[in-house]
Amino acid sequence: MTAGFYKYKIGEPKDQLLYAPNAVHNKNYKLLKEEKDNYQYPVSGWYWFDTEEEAFTFFNIEVEE
Repeated sequence: MTAGFYKYKIGEPKDQLLYAPNAVHNKNYKLLKEEKDNYQYPVSGWYWFDTEEEAFTFFNIEVEE
C-alpha cells in the first residue's frame, strides 16, 4: 500500500486498516483521488495519506516485521 485513502476499522475478529488507492464509493458520498485536497477529513473515518507509514503513525498502528 502507498498513497491513498485509509480508514482504521476496529472490530471483530480483528481491527483492519482499509485502503483505497483511487476512490471510495458509498451511497452517501464519493471520495476521488483527483479531489483529495478538497475534502475536509475525516470523511466517515476516511483520510488521505501519501504513504502507508503516515497512516500507520496517524492511527498508532505498530508495523509487524
